This record gives sequence, C-alpha cells and structure tokens, in this order.
Amino acid sequence: MSNQLNHFALTDKGHYKSINEDAFKACPELGLWIVADGMGGHDGGDIASLLAVNCIATAVQAGKNLSAAIQQAHQEIHQLAITEGGKKGMATTVIAIQFTENKFEIAWVGDSRAYLFKQQQLSQLSHDHTVVQELIDKGDISAAQAKIHPQRHLITQALGGDKDINVERIEGELTEGILLLCSDGLSNELVDAKITSILSGSADLKEKSEKLIASVLALKGVDNITVLLLQKN
Repeated sequence: MSNQLNHFALTDKGHYKSINEDAFKACPELGLWIVADGMGGHDGGDIASLLAVNCIATAVQAGKNLSAAIQQAHQEIHQLAITEGGKKGMATTVIAIQFTENKFEIAWVGDSRAYLFKQQQLSQLSHDHTVVQELIDKGDISAAQAKIHPQRHLITQALGGDKDINVERIEGELTEGILLLCSDGLSNELVDAKITSILSGSADLKEKSEKLIASVLALKGVDNITVLLLQKN
C-alpha cells in the first residue's frame, strides 16, 4: 500500500536547543516510516537518533521484522556509546510504522508517539514508556496530574541504554483518516484539541505539518519537534 499513501514529515530544533536531536526517515518503497528522539547532548542524541532510523531501515530492507530491527539498532547504539565513536549515555526513543497493503504494524521504545485521527477523533495508539505512565497504569496518579508531575520527562527505556529493551507493538488497518508519528516535542506541548483542530482542516499534509510545528513554536516549546503524517490517497 505504500504507493497509495501520501506522507510528509517535518522537524525543527525549536527555540532553545542548539542542535536537533530528532531524526526521521521515510522509506515508502519498504512501506516504512520512522521517528526517533535522541538524548545525550551534543554529539550524543543526534548521532543516536540518526543511527536508529538508518539501522532500522537497513535491517527491514534485509528482511527483519520491526521488533528485530529495533533490537539491532539498540545494540548498535549501545556498542557505539562505549567506543571512541560515540558518547557515553547517548540514547534515543523510536517509533516506526510499516505497512503491508492496508494493514500496518507500529513498534516503539520510549515516548515518541503514534496517533490516529479518524472521524474528527484523535486516538493515541502507542503507550508511553515513562515513569508517569507507569504511575497512571497503577492508578497512583491521573493523566492530568501526570502533565505536571516532576518526573514527567523521565523515560523507562530507550535504544542504546545499558539494559535490555522491550519493544512494544500493535497492529491495525488504515481505511480512512490520518496517522501521526511524533516526538514528545509535539505531544508535550500541544493538547489533543489543538492537534485535532489542525488535522481536521482542509489543508494538505505539508500545510498541516507546518501548522503543527508552528503551533509549538508559538508556545515557545523548549524541545526539538518532529511530525510525520500518513494518509491514504
């Protein structure tokens, strides 16, 4: 179905960071799209995110499934972090989607997200790997409390870290609507109602991507921002 999908991706370093540690990759020939959000500072997060998207694409092209491709990226980033070519502590979140006909698989590690906008409703498809999400799952705090929790930015796993990762995945089918992949530079700043309002407009995917980024910049968001939109022709 990849040749039946419109797609557009855009990234911005934001107002306050000197480098962009986000990365994305579009491989329509593989039915594959990826967003990664690096961490570790200069010469760390930007290298980790770029290595992640390139490694996953190469592994998928070689015949690996998404989970195995992400695990391979994790190992390569970890190995680079302990050599002279990397930086200790470099890591990245990642979320990737691959299509086979109308059906898709989404796999992720960390808090970069996937949403489906359909029939004027925005639904989060992914499940954050964060400290506050674990507290929400246990019933210790509410979603509203999570937004102001002092540990709201702490993730529980990422590619390149010392511990093993658990790649979470879901499957679905795209019959209508728009799929959004994004880094937390978007999801931490824009409320669902604002994202919904932009995606529900008549603009094309390029204009909608630009409006999403511009809306975050207007709020003086502190993080890098990446959006990737997919829609059936």
